[in-house]
Amino acid sequence: LTVRQYTVQTDKIGKGKHLRIVMLSDLHSYIYGTDQSPLLHKVAEQQPDIILLCGDIVDDRKPFAGAQMLLQRITDIAPCYYVSGNHEYWGEQPEKVFDMIQSYGIRMLHNEWEEVIIDGQCYTICGVDDPAASGQRVKRSYGDRDVYLHILNEFSDLSEDTFNILLAHRPEYIEEYAKYPFDLTLCGHAHGGQWRIPYVLNGLIAPNQGFFPRYAGGEYHCGNMTEIVGRGLMLDWKPRLFNPPEIVVVDIVAANTRGG
Repeated sequence: LTVRQYTVQTDKIGKGKHLRIVMLSDLHSYIYGTDQSPLLHKVAEQQPDIILLCGDIVDDRKPFAGAQMLLQRITDIAPCYYVSGNHEYWGEQPEKVFDMIQSYGIRMLHNEWEEVIIDGQCYTICGVDDPAASGQRVKRSYGDRDVYLHILNEFSDLSEDTFNILLAHRPEYIEEYAKYPFDLTLCGHAHGGQWRIPYVLNGLIAPNQGFFPRYAGGEYHCGNMTEIVGRGLMLDWKPRLFNPPEIVVVDIVAANTRGG
């Protein structure tokens, strides 16, 4: 379990202002230690202002216990926001999963946004449901692309003066996200491409991207938008080669204060 840090500069926040985000994705109910304490401890060490959960924290084929151990304690560290992944929708009763998540004081974002003020600075936190929420919601279906693109239109009216953060499970839609006034998009889903060869191969295979995925993990840019893809937290029978599970930390800083 590693911590990967990024810094994003912007001229949309005041001089000296700073926002620290911890982003988690793709836990799939895996348990660190006996009760998630090693994971929670590492998250707390980062001293985040806000924690953003980008889907598949819950798994449809495993007991919820691992996810619950994390979710019931994580709001003690910082305010939390959550968007769905495909696995939440692949379960038989996704609405019950969402009720469970919200029962711990975590804000679910279903194709909507919320303004938050941190240290006197306003930010907009946006969340789009995974495409699996669309179409017929057939198990193992990744949903309807056209419906997903239509839903993204909900964000057309975002203010361009505020720093806008999008939580979206699927990274391969980067060019579609960049059509809207998002400054930063945070995603998971790709699991880091499972196998990596540093400096040669960033990922071998990822869902919905196939072999040699372009957006396996790391920082990407499209127009004025930055997309950061987390490599996820799950460990299972599939080996992860040079691809440790990770906690993502993103520091949003005023453009004239980076490195200060």
